[in-house]
Amino acid sequence: MVFAKRSTKDLIIGKTPFFAVLAGLTLLPLLGVGGYWLDVLTKVNLFLLVTLAIDLYSGTTYYLNLGVSFTFGFAGYALALLNIYYGIPIEYSIFLAVPISVFFSLVILLPSLRIRGVYFAILSLLIPIVFIGIVTAQPFSLYLGGEGGLRYKQLFLDFARSLPPGIRLTFLQYSYYYISLVAAVIGYLIAYKIGFSEFGFMLRAVGQDEELAESVGINTLKVKVIGYLISSMYVSVAGALYASMRSPVTVDLVVPANTLVPPLTSAIVGGLGTIIGPAIANYMLLLTYESLWGLIGRWRVIVYMLLLITIVVIKPQGLVFRIYLDLKKRLRGVLLE
Repeated sequence: MVFAKRSTKDLIIGKTPFFAVLAGLTLLPLLGVGGYWLDVLTKVNLFLLVTLAIDLYSGTTYYLNLGVSFTFGFAGYALALLNIYYGIPIEYSIFLAVPISVFFSLVILLPSLRIRGVYFAILSLLIPIVFIGIVTAQPFSLYLGGEGGLRYKQLFLDFARSLPPGIRLTFLQYSYYYISLVAAVIGYLIAYKIGFSEFGFMLRAVGQDEELAESVGINTLKVKVIGYLISSMYVSVAGALYASMRSPVTVDLVVPANTLVPPLTSAIVGGLGTIIGPAIANYMLLLTYESLWGLIGRWRVIVYMLLLITIVVIKPQGLVFRIYLDLKKRLRGVLLE
């Protein structure tokens, strides 16, 4: 089979939306975006990693991993414990917390990878609930901070204190934003490469018909384990970076409503398994949610949930990716004229 080579113009058109968005996100702080909204964008950048993790694994294999919040929170707690009890600077704790979180996430959830369907989802959801119980119950709460959490010096705080008072907060906000943006961009590029590689197609084969995939020679258990490892790596990086920028670390990081529902919703609304759709939906939905606060205050939760329910009911296969393809097709038509 011979595939036609894409022209240079076609390649440029295909990459135009990505580079346009990247340029916009890079220039936002320089255009005056700061304070509250820069903090929000930092969070959204990190949540992109979680959204991609869900889409890469659950969006292709259809093994709905609801233990994402456990991995996210465990990375945060690992970072805090390394800093508080072992005196390891936050800058180095980040790199240690990620493999520790991935290891424990794999050890705890590995047995469940043999379970199929809804049973895997239920079992994975129980893990963060158990972890919350351990953190808040004595005697563990004495070491894990209980509901009050663990306090530590956040990333770059000591250096910021050496700066003039007027620029300390700005320095921290800019630093956190660009770190999160670099992590988001690298994470997206790797996820896109994996999602449309041979391994990505094997993940989709598991999701379409696992027994058939096994019959044609695919080691489905190996594929699931590797996919789960990649997914856990993404979530652990997001959790460690998030905790390094926001002290104290509390059980809120492990609560599914905080760190599972937003990225899971983005993956579903964006279009499971498409990578691009969930990435776009991650920014659209989370920024919309924050914008509603200034418009309707506490009613934003109700309005936002009604909006999501409407979208899922109308387009259960995902809405954002279909819109993206349509706009991209129109852009190609305009530029090729």
